[in-house]
Amino acid sequence: MTYRMGIVGLGKMGGFHADWIAKHPQMELQAICEKNPSRIEQLRRQYPVKLHQDYTSFLAEDLDFVVVVTTNEAHEELTVAALNSGKHVIVEKPMSVSYDSCRRMIQAAEKNKRHLFVHHSSRWDRDFLLVKEVIASGLIGEVLVIQSKVMLCDEGWPAWGIDGMANPWRIKAKYFGGLLFDWGPHLVDQLLLMMNKPLVGVFGQLQSGVWSTEVDDHFFAVLKFDDKTMCQIEVSNNGRIALPRWYVVGSRGTLEVKGFKEPFWDQAEIVYVRDNGKKESRLVKLHDVCESGAEGGFYEDLIPHVEGKKKDFVSMYEAGRVVQVLEMIKRSSQESRFVEMGAGA
Repeated sequence: MTYRMGIVGLGKMGGFHADWIAKHPQMELQAICEKNPSRIEQLRRQYPVKLHQDYTSFLAEDLDFVVVVTTNEAHEELTVAALNSGKHVIVEKPMSVSYDSCRRMIQAAEKNKRHLFVHHSSRWDRDFLLVKEVIASGLIGEVLVIQSKVMLCDEGWPAWGIDGMANPWRIKAKYFGGLLFDWGPHLVDQLLLMMNKPLVGVFGQLQSGVWSTEVDDHFFAVLKFDDKTMCQIEVSNNGRIALPRWYVVGSRGTLEVKGFKEPFWDQAEIVYVRDNGKKESRLVKLHDVCESGAEGGFYEDLIPHVEGKKKDFVSMYEAGRVVQVLEMIKRSSQESRFVEMGAGA
């Protein structure tokens, strides 16, 4: 079966989605919705598909999936409209800008009996898969500490997109920009998957240090689960010296995924104690792409999941929980306190 795909928001990230769809043997891009009039002629030359500036006419197309790749604040409205029109939806992360918004999107998917997926591409990152594998193997023993960090200083971050600095939406509050909603979904989703235990609560701090006074360019959070593992995530666009991407301490060993000047995390070191008491050190060379999920692993597994051939995938409930935790981190920073799960967050 070939799935008919449509994309709303053909900016820089939308172009990645178009490329992944073009490479997939069971997908065909049939329609694009782009409101920016200056982009229409360029897109017409680039993509031989139907082009719309009006979302209503776009949704009248005979599509199986709508892929929503817009700024964060528009995710709910566009997703719900697509679900109500009978389409399945793939929406970029974060799922939306609040947990209440996510729940409305989930309700629309349930009501219409449609699939709703969120593009949490970092589930396919090789560094993350390595960490999961090592923990599951028991090689480093009981996990005591997990530190997950992305410490960069990328001058292109505020302007990342088709409009560049003409509309640097990632550093504007009205679009729910900032690193918490940019990199935060990746790190929170990975940690929730890895722990797979009830979350007790969070403590977080957000900082606007260099790039914006409206949104955060550095955030830090401690996530407390119902065991003794200490879990920390941190992201900065102000870090000019790299820190490890992962630092995992176990009762029998330690795993470190190295940090570099560029965001390439392709080398890991594992130091552990064997059953005979002998200390071992192992270097693991990954491929030279940090965000290996950007190669399209999400799309490779999507259709097998839809067709019942693959069980595990990104559920809308998991994606909604990620936004709930992001909201809790933001609230913790605003109120300077530990925020418990379910305590009005």
